[in-house]
Amino acid sequence: PNAADLEIMEDKGYFRVLDISTEGSRAPARGAYFHNSLSGYHAAKLKRFDELYDFHISKNNMNVLNMLNTKYFIAEEQGQVFPYVNEEANGNAWFVSELEKLDSANAEIRALDSLQTLIKAVTTVSELSSKRFNVDSTATITLTAHQPNKLTYTSVNSNDGFAIFSEMFYGNGWIATIGENEVPIQRVNYTLRGLQIPAGTHNIIFKFEPQVVQTGSMIALGSSVVFGLLLIAGIWLGFR
Repeated sequence: PNAADLEIMEDKGYFRVLDISTEGSRAPARGAYFHNSLSGYHAAKLKRFDELYDFHISKNNMNVLNMLNTKYFIAEEQGQVFPYVNEEANGNAWFVSELEKLDSANAEIRALDSLQTLIKAVTTVSELSSKRFNVDSTATITLTAHQPNKLTYTSVNSNDGFAIFSEMFYGNGWIATIGENEVPIQRVNYTLRGLQIPAGTHNIIFKFEPQVVQTGSMIALGSSVVFGLLLIAGIWLGFR
């Protein structure tokens, strides 16, 4: 880690980092070793995030960087790297006062160029429609625990609302519950997750439980049981 990495690592919050220094441009995946990074490389990419990166992140679009909760930039001046704190980052989740339904994915990604993401969200999900929400100053939604496959939030809102979560939408395996009830995760702002949340205080959990993993686990368990039985039968026959 360089001096900027060490300073950022003292912050124990949950946020993202973008390395725009020449050191980061030479080795884009370097920052991902130390941080929850927006840059880096992986052969298996979410196509929509890849498009978002090319269309907005690579151009340092602050509206998009804020909605991705980019709290730190690693910058460089006179050969020295330093962390720049972005005070405008949206945080892990927030309530919006307006949801706008657009006609196409192209319109959705273009809208992010000037979208005030703390106030408004856009979507092309067929089940949703354009709608306004009352958001008072006391409404909060807070990330209370995080693991790669499980995120826990607490929401407090005196009105029914729509929340945006600064996490990538991925429909194959992620499920959401509010209290004991499973609720559908909506794709908003081209890549993020949205939930309709009723008024009151609620515990919200996102879990990654893909069916393919459960099926594979059952097959592996069954195979182990069969192997064990065959091994026992072999030993028994050997003694006979």
